[in-house]
Amino acid sequence: MGGLRKYMPITNITFLISCFAIAGIPFFSGFSSKDEIITACFAYSPVVGWIMTGIAAMTAFYMFRLYYGIFWGTENVEAHEHHTPHEAPATMTIPLIVLCVITMGVGIYSTIAGFAGWGGSFGQFVNAEGTNYTIHFDTQIAATSTIIAILSICLATYIYKGESQPIADRLYKAFPKLHRAAYKRFYQDEIWQYVTHRIIFRCVSTPIAWFDRHIVDGTFNFMAWGANEAGESMRPWQSGDVRQYAVWFLTGTVALTLILLAI
Repeated sequence: MGGLRKYMPITNITFLISCFAIAGIPFFSGFSSKDEIITACFAYSPVVGWIMTGIAAMTAFYMFRLYYGIFWGTENVEAHEHHTPHEAPATMTIPLIVLCVITMGVGIYSTIAGFAGWGGSFGQFVNAEGTNYTIHFDTQIAATSTIIAILSICLATYIYKGESQPIADRLYKAFPKLHRAAYKRFYQDEIWQYVTHRIIFRCVSTPIAWFDRHIVDGTFNFMAWGANEAGESMRPWQSGDVRQYAVWFLTGTVALTLILLAI
C-alpha cells in the first residue's frame, strides 16, 4: 500500500481527520474524551496520569504511522499494474464525509464549550442518566497532552512520511528482535492460541464435553429408551381386537369381585 493519496483523495482527507480525532487533537471529537480520561487518571494518581499520557502519545504516533504507510510512502507500482487504485463509490465516500463533518462539528463545539465553561455542553446529549454533564477542561493537562500528541505526530511524520525511511530501517537493524516481536504483535495470537487450545479446550472444554455427551445425553437417552420400551410392552394390550378387550374386561371384573368378597 502506499502512495494512495493521489488515487483516493476523499478517503485520504477523511482518514487524516479521523487520525486527528483518535490522536485527541483540539477541535476534533476525540479531544474531549481523551482529556476527561487523562484528567480523571491524574486525579486518581499522577503516575497513572502520566502513563495514560504516554499511551495517548503512542496512539497519536501509530495512527499517523498507519496514515503515512497507506497514503504516502512508496507506491506499490507492481501491484498497481494489475489493479489501478481508485476512489471508493459514493455509497462509501458520502458516509465518510458525513462522519467527518460530525467529528469536526462535535469537536469544535465540545472544545470551545469545555474551555469556556458553557452550561449545557455536548455532554447533555450523551449522558445516559439524562442529566447535563458539563465538560470543564484542566488547561494544564489539556495543553500538556496536546503538545505531547503533536510531538508524536511530528515524530511519525519525520520517520514515515518520505518514500524512503532510513530512520525506521536503522531502528530495525539495531533492534531486530524487538521489531520481530512488534511485527508479530508481541505474539498475542500465539499466546491466545496456546491458552484456548492447550488450557481452555483441553482442561475445561473437554471434561465438559465428556459430561454432556455421557451424563446429560445418557440420562435423556435412557429416559427415551424407557418410554419406548414401556410403549412396546403395552402395545399388545392395544390390539384393537374386541374379543381380547372383552376377556380383559371379564378377567378384571372377576378379579375385582373376588377381592371384594375376600375383604
